[in-house]
Parts: sequence; C-alpha cells; structure tokens
Amino acid sequence: MSDTLRRPMLLLFSLLLAGCAGIAHQSAEPRNFWRGTLVQNAEGYWFEPCGLTARHPVALLGEPLAREYARQSLGDGWPVYIEAFGRVSSEGVELTQPLLVGGSLKACDVHLSGIKLRAVATRDNAVFDLREQQIRVHYRDSLRQLGFKRPEGERLGAVRRWQQTMTTGGGRRKHQLLMEIEKRGCEGPRGGWYALTLSAEVDGRFYDGCARLGDLEQWRLFTHYRTSDALTTRRLSLQLEPDGKAHLLEDYLNEQPVIERSGRWQQTNTGRLQLRLDSEGASGSDSILTFQLDLEGRLKLTHFHPAYGRELELLPAGEAMMQHPELDWWR
Repeated sequence: MSDTLRRPMLLLFSLLLAGCAGIAHQSAEPRNFWRGTLVQNAEGYWFEPCGLTARHPVALLGEPLAREYARQSLGDGWPVYIEAFGRVSSEGVELTQPLLVGGSLKACDVHLSGIKLRAVATRDNAVFDLREQQIRVHYRDSLRQLGFKRPEGERLGAVRRWQQTMTTGGGRRKHQLLMEIEKRGCEGPRGGWYALTLSAEVDGRFYDGCARLGDLEQWRLFTHYRTSDALTTRRLSLQLEPDGKAHLLEDYLNEQPVIERSGRWQQTNTGRLQLRLDSEGASGSDSILTFQLDLEGRLKLTHFHPAYGRELELLPAGEAMMQHPELDWWR
C-alpha cells in the first residue's frame, strides 16, 4: 500500500478504535453538560437548553436544584438559568449534578472562552481566571492585574490547589499566589448558587468567593464523532481538536481509497458548530457544514448538502473535549 493511502487508513483505524472506546465509556456513565433555563408550572419542571426552543420535561432534579429554584423563582413559569451535568431518560432529562443556579437571564450569551475556570471574590472585586498558561488575578475597581504562570495543580480530596510566585519591576517586587477551589456549595453576592467555592491569598491578603467552569461551549463537545452503524452506504469519522483544527474521513465502503479532508471548526453565536473544509474540489457553500448539537451531544446537519443530503447525523464516539485532570470533580 502506498504512503498516500496508508496515512488516511491509519487515521481512520485510530478514529474507529477511539469511537468504540468512547461509546463504551458513555454507556457506562452517560453525562452531558447542559446550560439553559429551568421552569416550573402545574405540569412539573421543564428544561429549555440555550440555543434551542424546545422544552423538555425534567425527570430528576439533583440537589439543590429544587430548593434553589424555589428561592430564586418569582412564581410559576418564571425561568431560572442553570448549568448542570445530566442525562436523557425515557421520561425526560435528568439534571443530576448542578453546577450553577441563578444569574441573569442573558447568561446564555456568556461563554467565558479561553477561561478554564473563573472565581469571583467578595473582597476588592477581584476575579481569578484559570487559563491554559496562566492564572490571572484582576481587580475590576482599579484595573490592576497580575499574571502568574500556571503551575501544576494539587489534588487534595475535594480541593484543588495552585501555588505560584512571580516578580515585577525588574525583579524588585515579589508576588505570591495561593488559590484553592473546593467542591462545596457557595452563594454568590447576587444570590446565585455555585457548586464550587474559592479560597485564595494574594500577597498576604485573603479572599473567598464562588467559582464556575469556563469555556462553556466546549464542555458540550467531544473529540470524535462518527456515523451510526445503521448507515450502510458510507462511514464518516470526524475528529475535532481543541485548537480549532478538524479532520473528516469518508469511507464509501466500495473498496476505493478513504477520502481525507481537513479544515477548521468553530461555534457560532447561536451555539451551532460550523465545519469549514479545505479539501480540493469543494468551494463556496459546499465546503461549509453547519451542525446543531442535540441534548445527547449528537451533531445534526441543519441544511441540505449535495454530498450528504439533509439527514446527516454524527454520534459522539470519543472523549469529552474538556480534559482537565485538575477540574475533574464530576468524573
């Protein structure tokens, strides 16, 4: 076999193996990250995901969702924003692990892109952002900001700890940071409930507050997707990388070479996933695929495409895209 054919075949084989392992993992512990609004009326609780208009009956409410909804709602039919891990059952959605309850009804427009975790202190209006390479501490009132190189986090039961030092002013001044995030309920200054609590010390000054996960759109995504085994005319495997790169493999099951197409992916303002392919022979609208994510993480094509029609659906078949061992309280 030539090198030209060998590379896509090896990539296809690795994608299929990852897909099988991913599906087995999901069946053992099905979990999806959802954000949207929770509503109660005479018929019970209903959940409406961000970016979707359909309401879904709630079959299970994890603690403390019912209590916090009652505390923050202004009456029947009043929507309350939530973030939670959950699963789909035959009776509806199960909101098993709440992460945040409350906040502005415009919260669906907030994505915290590039921020892995954000904590807001009750003192000095200080914000702690855990990023890929840094921990940034910025003070909203004074516009002062400190950027610490992100250290390796320590795992201490339900607590995650980061410690770092830095110098400024040509080495004349030394700054010290100790930040701890604990999986423990926290009430924010505006009444919202958070599943994570902040304790921190910066240059001998102590802070406490609440914390939440960031990169909110990426929590819904997986690294690999594929077509269902029930589709017998072709087999598609899609690999998404956190940096925006994408690889699509097409096998038409006709003993012809596998087609490999590369490109980039991004999420739109409406929460859809847009795939822009760079392969030869595709131009204009034919090189762009737009998918809607459903509650179970599947990608559904939103438009007609000359090669795939209107019914293309890709199933999650890999690990969740957000793989941060330090933020693994719910794994």
